[in-house]
Amino acid sequence: MVSIADPGTTGDQITTVITAVGVIGGLSCLAVVIVGGFITPDAAKDGVKQILIESPIPIEAPLTP
Repeated sequence: MVSIADPGTTGDQITTVITAVGVIGGLSCLAVVIVGGFITPDAAKDGVKQILIESPIPIEAPLTP
Protein backbone atom coordinates (compact mmCIF):
# COMPACT_ATOMS: atom_id res chain seq x y z
CA MET A 1 0.00 0.00 0.00
CA VAL A 2 0.99 3.54 -0.61
CA SER A 3 1.40 5.56 2.55
CA ILE A 4 -0.46 8.84 2.56
CA ALA A 5 1.26 11.76 4.27
CA ASP A 6 -0.77 14.19 6.30
CA PRO A 7 -1.64 16.78 3.64
CA GLY A 8 -2.64 19.42 6.18
CA THR A 9 0.80 20.18 7.59
CA THR A 10 2.75 21.04 4.42
CA GLY A 11 0.03 23.19 2.91
CA ASP A 12 -0.57 25.01 6.16
CA GLN A 13 3.14 25.77 6.59
CA ILE A 14 3.47 27.11 3.06
CA THR A 15 0.32 29.21 3.48
CA THR A 16 1.63 30.60 6.77
CA VAL A 17 4.98 31.56 5.22
CA ILE A 18 3.33 33.21 2.20
CA THR A 19 0.95 35.12 4.47
CA ALA A 20 3.78 36.26 6.75
CA VAL A 21 5.86 37.47 3.80
CA GLY A 22 2.85 39.30 2.38
CA VAL A 23 2.05 41.01 5.68
CA ILE A 24 5.68 42.08 6.20
CA GLY A 25 5.87 43.38 2.63
CA GLY A 26 2.61 45.27 2.99
CA LEU A 27 3.70 46.89 6.24
CA SER A 28 7.01 47.88 4.64
CA CYS A 29 5.19 49.57 1.77
CA LEU A 30 2.87 51.33 4.20
CA ALA A 31 5.89 52.64 6.13
CA VAL A 32 7.41 53.98 2.90
CA VAL A 33 4.16 55.75 2.01
CA ILE A 34 3.85 57.31 5.48
CA VAL A 35 7.48 58.50 5.52
CA GLY A 36 7.10 59.85 1.98
CA GLY A 37 4.02 61.75 3.08
CA PHE A 38 6.08 63.54 5.70
CA ILE A 39 9.10 64.17 3.46
CA THR A 40 7.19 65.57 0.46
CA PRO A 41 5.75 68.72 2.16
CA ASP A 42 9.14 69.54 3.67
CA ALA A 43 10.83 69.17 0.29
CA ALA A 44 8.16 71.32 -1.33
CA LYS A 45 8.64 74.07 1.26
CA ASP A 46 12.42 73.98 0.74
CA GLY A 47 11.94 74.06 -3.03
CA VAL A 48 9.66 77.09 -2.86
CA LYS A 49 12.25 78.89 -0.73
CA GLN A 50 14.84 78.36 -3.49
CA ILE A 51 12.72 80.01 -6.21
CA LEU A 52 13.95 83.51 -6.96
CA ILE A 53 11.35 86.17 -6.35
CA GLU A 54 13.11 88.73 -8.52
CA SER A 55 11.56 89.47 -11.88
CA PRO A 56 13.40 88.30 -14.99
CA ILE A 57 15.54 90.68 -16.98
CA PRO A 58 13.26 92.83 -19.17
CA ILE A 59 13.55 92.39 -22.91
CA GLU A 60 14.82 95.56 -24.56
CA ALA A 61 13.79 94.73 -28.12
CA PRO A 62 10.13 94.18 -29.06
CA LEU A 63 9.07 90.59 -29.70
CA THR A 64 7.16 91.38 -32.91
CA PRO A 65 9.09 92.33 -36.09
